[in-house]
Amino acid sequence: MTRILVPARTGLGPSGGDRYDAALAAAWRDRGRDVELLPVPGPWPDPGPAELERLAELVSDAPAGPVLLDGLVGCAAPEVVEGTGRPLTLLVHALLADGAGATGDRAAALDAVEQRALAAASTVIVTSGWAARRLTERHGRRDVVIAPPGTTRAPVARGGLATTGTPGLLALGAVSRVKNQALLLDALERVADLPWRLVVAGPVADPDLARTLEARTASGCLAGRVTWAGTVEGEELERLWDGTDLLMHPSRSETYGMAVAEALAHGIPAVVGAGTGAEEVLAGEGSSWEALAGAAVPTDDPGELAETLRRWLTDAPLRQVWRRRAHGRRNLLTGWGRTAEQIDRALDRIGP
Repeated sequence: MTRILVPARTGLGPSGGDRYDAALAAAWRDRGRDVELLPVPGPWPDPGPAELERLAELVSDAPAGPVLLDGLVGCAAPEVVEGTGRPLTLLVHALLADGAGATGDRAAALDAVEQRALAAASTVIVTSGWAARRLTERHGRRDVVIAPPGTTRAPVARGGLATTGTPGLLALGAVSRVKNQALLLDALERVADLPWRLVVAGPVADPDLARTLEARTASGCLAGRVTWAGTVEGEELERLWDGTDLLMHPSRSETYGMAVAEALAHGIPAVVGAGTGAEEVLAGEGSSWEALAGAAVPTDDPGELAETLRRWLTDAPLRQVWRRRAHGRRNLLTGWGRTAEQIDRALDRIGP
């Protein structure tokens, strides 16, 4: 039996890490592995004594077999990782400080507990080469296993240009300072003279920020051009993808960028934050970084993002090049079976 311990979600929709955990469990079941995915309640990454006690019980009571902890839980609980008498694997979807958008003393405190947990874990799994390098630079651990998320190829999106005559932009992710929707609105105000429509889809991680951003789009040059869709899944999300010409994903921190991979699965190019794991996804395995299926821009410069958007909105040949590259990336995507196989090999090395 394989047990995966994940953060219980209250109010927020599923994160990229949640989707990874669930898809990995499903892929393992398809391969014949017996898997249980157990949510652990608590204000992760800030657990109290009761949450730590419950986590320790779930680890110690696990049947014989591998035990994996989502990094949001395990990296925040070094006492549990250090105190167990069995091998534990951490699935690190994002470093704690990066995921929380923390700085200063808060970031230092998260780094300290995370470093202890990472040092004590038997195996550490990350989702990209970028994430592995960042973890090693921050915490010194080098024997990190890279297991990128799988992606299922989807129907090629028609796009807003083809269906309505107006370019369709999509920002998919939790409304937060990390996902950087504020920078996106700053840039869009600078290209308000051009036709486009934006849909922002994802749960609200920062209610105060969400209210501020929605108020900005209720009047002025953005009025009537930005839709706040909230959490969108299933067929509704597929409809959004079908009307999208360009994914806007200028996150300040991104270990992989599952939304970017999903865009490529639909043949949609993307604009991402430079120097993040999302740039690695956009480049594609074995591809030239000079031939991105879109563009990578600084995460603190609305002017450069606006200029990139202006070029794409006004240059039809550029749009065709980006879309052609996205179609090429789409054909190279691998499924969750490969992810499960990569982690299988890592677990085999540590034994039961």
